[in-house]
Amino acid sequence: MVKASENWGYFKLVDHGVSSEIVENYITRLHKIFNLPMEQKLKGGKTSSLPLGYYASNPEYGENLPWAEVLQLLQWPEMVVEFVKKVYGDQYHTFSNAMIDYMKEMDKLGMVIFMMLAHGLGLEDDFFFKKIVGIGIHSDPQTLTILHQDQVGGLQVLKDDKQWIGVRPLPNSFVINIGDTLEAWTNGRLKSVIHRAVVNKEKQRLSIAYFMSPTSNAIIECPPQLIHPIYNPRKYVPFTWTQLRGLLLRILTVLCNHEK
Repeated sequence: MVKASENWGYFKLVDHGVSSEIVENYITRLHKIFNLPMEQKLKGGKTSSLPLGYYASNPEYGENLPWAEVLQLLQWPEMVVEFVKKVYGDQYHTFSNAMIDYMKEMDKLGMVIFMMLAHGLGLEDDFFFKKIVGIGIHSDPQTLTILHQDQVGGLQVLKDDKQWIGVRPLPNSFVINIGDTLEAWTNGRLKSVIHRAVVNKEKQRLSIAYFMSPTSNAIIECPPQLIHPIYNPRKYVPFTWTQLRGLLLRILTVLCNHEK
């Protein structure tokens, strides 16, 4: 696991112990949500009380589906229930329960992954996960992404800044991506991989990404075991997740203003 993260920045996980019934139930519910009429899905769109939710690349596309649709929620049961209630009304229970069950499974899986990575790096098993929280449903700024992709596939990763390599779907598996924060946390030993999703013009693609990030005020600082004054000096100053998010927001603001 550590070797794959050092060389590739991602790996496939099988025999993970996640209930296939929970995964399939959640996938079934997601397909039902995305197959709803556009006006019904937009009821669960972003509002002041629901800062995340459903959005589409082009909801005014007409009767045809937009080329990309996204459902993004935090790992808060209240937010999940609020979204599903807006879309389904009184029929929300089975849908919100499926989402919450999936998030709980991903949270447990993520903690096991962090424990195994820490152990493989020679750190205490709880070094990472005592500062981590799941944040629910590009290189990713978070520490870790747990991705479930269907058999259509489409995920590609950039190897050595030279070649895009497709990640072939494997039934009952997850793709684990190392995020920017985890790269900094390990002083560059684990690599954050640049990746993209390629659209299949013949088939619809469904992927589920579960992001894990540090708690807001956790100090991200490389442990001394992963630093050597000559061979691997410290590359990153300590920072918090809040500071990193603020920096990224300022960069995006500058880029958007530049485009205007």
